[in-house]
Parts: sequence; structure tokens; C-alpha cells
Amino acid sequence: MAEEEKKDSKSKVIIIVLIIVIFLILAGVAVTMVILLNNNNSDKQAEQTTTAVTEESEKNKNPLILDYDSAAVALDEQSLSDQYNKLQEKASEGNVAIEMQNIAFSDDGINFTCYLANSSSNTEDMFLNIYKDSTLTEQIYLSGLLAPGTVIEKFSSEIKLDPGNYETILIFTTVADDHETMTSQTPIVLTLQVG
Repeated sequence: MAEEEKKDSKSKVIIIVLIIVIFLILAGVAVTMVILLNNNNSDKQAEQTTTAVTEESEKNKNPLILDYDSAAVALDEQSLSDQYNKLQEKASEGNVAIEMQNIAFSDDGINFTCYLANSSSNTEDMFLNIYKDSTLTEQIYLSGLLAPGTVIEKFSSEIKLDPGNYETILIFTTVADDHETMTSQTPIVLTLQVG
């Protein structure tokens, strides 16, 4: 009987060890499932937040008012060059016509005479930005919306320029009929002559 009790005792120990191992495996699986579910929910929440932020920022992007997103224009010389090349192709296909005099004049560094136009041969409205240089950090002028055939002969600089010549960047931006969707941007060098 002593031998039988030893066998029963060993069996009980083995059963207890198996139960503990099974419990640990089940606990590990449960913990893994909880972690995976939490990560999945976090990813979904982050995606929903990103989508909401993107949708909200799209609603607020109206290029025809002063709080439009200035990041919509190229922020480096290579991007300007790429956009210029694309727009040259578009212009050669007859899609965008540019009318301008490439020099604007001022005696006081603020009030300029010029000739900048949305050609009457264009089909879309546009607006114009003038930046002090290719960094596009200092805006000199932002026009309102120009219908085809509209000409700007005078503008006032937002910053006073000292006497001299300035190679500025003029960006023609065409917009779709909804007046929110920018369809093209054409960067061109415009010389401002002061003095």
C-alpha cells in the first residue's frame, strides 16, 4: 500500500504541475489577446483622430482668404523649379496664359506700379502672391481673386523695401469654380525696382 500511495502522490503532483502549466499558458494567451486588442483599438483611434484632423484642416483651407495655408506653395528652389517646368508644359498646351511685365517700380518702397494680369484667354480665376525671395518666408503682397481679363496696375507692399533691386518670387495660383481647390501654381521671378 505504501507503494500505491507513492504512485498516487506522484500522480497528484504531476496533475498539479500540468494544471499549473495549462493555467500559465492560458494566462499568457489571455494577456497577449488583451495587448493585441488594445493596440488595435489604439490604432483605430489614432486613425480616426488623423482623419478628423485632416478633414477639419481641409475645411479650413480656403486660399482666397488671408488665413490660407501658405504651405500649399513650394518651399524650396527645387520644388519651384519643378512647378515652373510643369506649368511651362501646361502653358505650352494652352491651359494657362501668363500676362505680366517682369519689373515693378516704386519710389517709396511700398507703392508699386506694375502690370500683372489673369489673361482673358484663361478659364479659371486666380490670385497672386509676391514673396521677397525663394525662401517664401516674407510675403510682400497677396491679391484678391482675379477673374480672367483682370489686371493689377498698382499694389502696396506689406513690408517697406529699401532702395535697390529685388528678385522676388511671384506665384500665380489658379483655382477651380468652387474657389477652394487650387488647380495650378506658377512661380516666376519678378524684379522690384525701388528708388
